[in-house]
Amino acid sequence: MYNQAFWKAIDLITHENTDTFKKRGSKADILSRKVVQDFEKDSGQRKGVHFVTRKKEDLSTQNGVKGYITTSKETLISNATKLTHWTPNQFRFGTYTDPERTLICGHRENNLQQVNTFVVDIDTQVNVDVPGILAASASYSVGTPTLILKTTKGFQVYFVLSEPAYISNKNQFKSLKVAKRISENIKKSLFKHIPGIDIGCNDFAFFRIPRPDNVVYFNQEQTYDFLDLKQWSMTYTKNNNELTVINGGKKEIKYDPTQAKWFNQLINKTNLEGGKGKKGRNHAVFGLALALYAAGKTESEACDVLDEFNSNLIKPLRNTEVEKCISSAFSGKYKGPKKSRIDLLFGDQEIDDEMKRSNAFKIKSSGYRVFKKHRKARKDRQYSHDYEWEMDVIQFIENKIMSGQTFLDGMNQKDLADEIGVPVASFKRLLQKSTKIVKKVEGQGRNAVTLLSTEAIILKSAIKAALQTKEKQSKDYANFIASHSPNVQKVVTIITQNNDELQGNISLFQQSNIRGSTERTLQINAKNGQNDWYRSKLVHFESS
Repeated sequence: MYNQAFWKAIDLITHENTDTFKKRGSKADILSRKVVQDFEKDSGQRKGVHFVTRKKEDLSTQNGVKGYITTSKETLISNATKLTHWTPNQFRFGTYTDPERTLICGHRENNLQQVNTFVVDIDTQVNVDVPGILAASASYSVGTPTLILKTTKGFQVYFVLSEPAYISNKNQFKSLKVAKRISENIKKSLFKHIPGIDIGCNDFAFFRIPRPDNVVYFNQEQTYDFLDLKQWSMTYTKNNNELTVINGGKKEIKYDPTQAKWFNQLINKTNLEGGKGKKGRNHAVFGLALALYAAGKTESEACDVLDEFNSNLIKPLRNTEVEKCISSAFSGKYKGPKKSRIDLLFGDQEIDDEMKRSNAFKIKSSGYRVFKKHRKARKDRQYSHDYEWEMDVIQFIENKIMSGQTFLDGMNQKDLADEIGVPVASFKRLLQKSTKIVKKVEGQGRNAVTLLSTEAIILKSAIKAALQTKEKQSKDYANFIASHSPNVQKVVTIITQNNDELQGNISLFQQSNIRGSTERTLQINAKNGQNDWYRSKLVHFESS
């Protein structure tokens, strides 16, 4: 018995857009190879390439990335144990930059052919485990991942698409921008709930490749439709549209140009026109985009801000013009805006005038429109929204619950509401409609007490019990915990069914490492996986 999830994961991620067998030196028999290659030729699928490296240090050598280009699943699977990183998303082509063909080139976003998967990089294993990742993903993000790999210092989490999303250069790579926004929002949705998430990680670059020794969770049935993710991302953006600088990545922001007086003045101008010999709308959009770039905003966030700025102009630019300016500003060629060029957009008096702030959109005689960047703060409002009360209750539960507890100790609802600081009526309404807060009532009448938990806490407890052992008692306990929430019950059922074999294989793999050589065990597992993959392809095409 061995961990065969690694080759199934590679096969799933690459879809049908990578050749199955090598064109030269394939280990598959000639008949099988011909059947498969004829089938692929007739299918008309556009083929792409993957870039791979043999060790992490090869990603950042003095002369560039050291590795090689592969065009087949056979190469990826047969060489998996000799590789550390790959580009799971396919590129149109790749080249070598040195005569020895060791330095690779072409893994840039404007050469991306298709998106196969979104990957979240977690840089720590402290207070992070598989149940926690699954629980956070199901409760706060798009859903449970397809694949989790354990790295030297952390984890990498794959959300695989059921069908690839193809990238086109139409409309200034609009499809790429949509994909990047989805990737950013998945990372942001998990950022507060999983320590060590690398927000600044390149969305479609190199990630760890699945190997027999690093797959800790795999559910090949859990894939995602790109249009569904797009809709989720739009909703997430709408509900989380406050523009804030995130310092959770590897780059700390020391200076924020968006807080400068000129930025606030310029972004509220509406009477820009431009013309011969004048600096106008394009120049303003480019300068604002550079400021947003220097402040650590994402390109997607800049699009949101500048789309609204352009809409407020008396004579707006075409959307394509705005997108060109933003793309240029975020190309990496510039560090930020130059004050001397920004000054050309203002009259002599405007530079020193103080802008009066307002939360409303108002046209002023001077040609300004006040730009609203943030929602009104909660402390400045008389009433709170239901989702804000919900977050208060969730925060209370997470702060109060003890290690090993699934529910807080019971209290009557009035006392709970008073302690949390939520009006009793709002609290009772919230318990009825919330899908994130789970309540359990014990007793009747005046003696009734309410026990509170969250869907995330219940899910993590249930998953931990389901993955801990294969014994029936543990599974029954997991199902009992999950029974308090229909959503949790569905997730735990899927995990239990699909993960039994993987967990057993991982356990045996670890036992083999203790008894003998890790490298030998790794190679045996890889060889067994490769042979099974050959057989799976032969059966697949014979039966079709």
